[in-house]
Amino acid sequence: MTMDGLNLFAASREIAWLAGGKIEKIHQPEKDELVLAVRAGGNHYRLLLSANPSHARAQLTGSKRANPLDAPAFCMLLRRRIAGGRVLSVTQPHMDRVLEITIEAQNELGDLAPYRLIGEIMGKYSNIILVDDQGRILDAIRRVGPGMSSVRMLLPGLTYSPPPAQDKREILNQTPEQIAAVFQSGRVDKALSNAFFGLSPQMAAALCACFTDKTLCEQLNPEEKLALSQKLHGFYQDLAAGKMAPALALGEGDVPVAVYPFHPNLDGVRPMDTMWEALDALYESQDTQGRMQRHGAGIRRTLLNNIERCERKLAVYQAAIGGEAEMERLRLYGELLTANLHGIAPGAKEAAVLNYYLDPPAPVAIPLDPQHSPSENAQRYYRKYQKAKAARETALARQAEALEELAYLEGQLDNLGKCTEDGELAELTEELRQMGYLKARTARQKQPKVPPSKPMHFIASDGTDIFVGKNNRQNDALTAKAAGEDIWLHTKEIPGSHVILKSPAPSKEALYEACLLAAWYSKARGSENVPVDYTPRKYVKKPGGAKPGMVIYTTNKTAYVTPEEARVLQIQKA
Repeated sequence: MTMDGLNLFAASREIAWLAGGKIEKIHQPEKDELVLAVRAGGNHYRLLLSANPSHARAQLTGSKRANPLDAPAFCMLLRRRIAGGRVLSVTQPHMDRVLEITIEAQNELGDLAPYRLIGEIMGKYSNIILVDDQGRILDAIRRVGPGMSSVRMLLPGLTYSPPPAQDKREILNQTPEQIAAVFQSGRVDKALSNAFFGLSPQMAAALCACFTDKTLCEQLNPEEKLALSQKLHGFYQDLAAGKMAPALALGEGDVPVAVYPFHPNLDGVRPMDTMWEALDALYESQDTQGRMQRHGAGIRRTLLNNIERCERKLAVYQAAIGGEAEMERLRLYGELLTANLHGIAPGAKEAAVLNYYLDPPAPVAIPLDPQHSPSENAQRYYRKYQKAKAARETALARQAEALEELAYLEGQLDNLGKCTEDGELAELTEELRQMGYLKARTARQKQPKVPPSKPMHFIASDGTDIFVGKNNRQNDALTAKAAGEDIWLHTKEIPGSHVILKSPAPSKEALYEACLLAAWYSKARGSENVPVDYTPRKYVKKPGGAKPGMVIYTTNKTAYVTPEEARVLQIQKA
């Protein structure tokens, strides 16, 4: 659900708490996202402005983002111009999808001057613009040049002009009688959204359903139209005064799908204390998923490229290993020639000898180089055999190394898919740096300060704790710190998470659920009858020099489970 004008208006009532507050910090965690830390009325707030095309919005937020090591140019501009400034006002012209925050800060001459930070919440055309006291654009988070738009350019130095006006009215400026006049024909919700700013079709339908059970304007008599309009007028006045009942609409699996500044007549609605909490709940998972996809795209390419490299090497090694028959043929020819040197004429192109290794012995024709003596030909075959033998032994050793590397890379690819937090992605990235798959940091680059990530925690049906690692660091720590009698689980010869079942004698149900989690959080998630090995943790060892996440284990048993999503989701998360 995109933020429409009504949700923005409700969110702006909370953003208005910042009036009189001081801007203490400014961050740009994403290329199209700003976070302003503001102290107002003795409280600390975080203002989020997002121009992301999929979920642009303006709201207070409780979520925290990892910031880039080097601030982008737009962020640096804001720090120079408005950091330390005071918020004067928060306005939303016409209740449309534009928010203007007026900030008093020192200009380049050292004088106090008003700046406007404008958030345009308009889908793919969303933007964040800083405008000076003369109405000139200082910069925009997304510059719009002549080749990008024929309607309006947003470039430094140009005079700012608002988005093209729509043929609509601001409902707060209308009387109930004027509102009632729009309900002439067609759907009630459509008539409302077509006439007034800020109402998406979804929002208009939910709002109208709160005040009338009629869906068509023709079904309403004049008294009912006026009564509906009076209720809408009162709702908007309450909203303007900050009186609202935010609600979070939940879809399948209790996944947030929409936010309303009122309690709609819908199934699966959860009341919320504030708009910002409701908006955080709606957008947090979407934001996280988007960040993981964007930030992990380069890592994914690196892993896939290295996996392809390993597979090419394995094909070469397999060809060398598969030449055992040819190697043995070379050895046989050398031995047969040596045993029959007396019967081979110098300069012969072929030696017809008896292969006495067969039962009964059979004749075999051995090609010869006439430029060399029979003895030299025999030695040549011996040398070729020794070379082929050495190549095969080398190929076998390198095959083992390549298989180990391939298992590690495939495991990391699986771990990448499990990343749901910035810290987890940072840990995976750093590990790949240390392993040489990503470029090492320069002396100027600092490690981003990200708190250590934690494994997932589930509770089995019988109350037993189950922990699931999401990356190699978590896996190693989880396994190392587990008690010796705890049950350790992992998919058999399949990349996946380390799982710890905190019980020396688990129930069948708890063991089954732990196996389900091990299969679900593995490369075999979509498969049937996934083999899961389990054994007491004391039988799990990490060999010296082993790659992160790699262990060996003994005395294991194997269970076969099919990780069905519905069943996995039933396991309680702590």
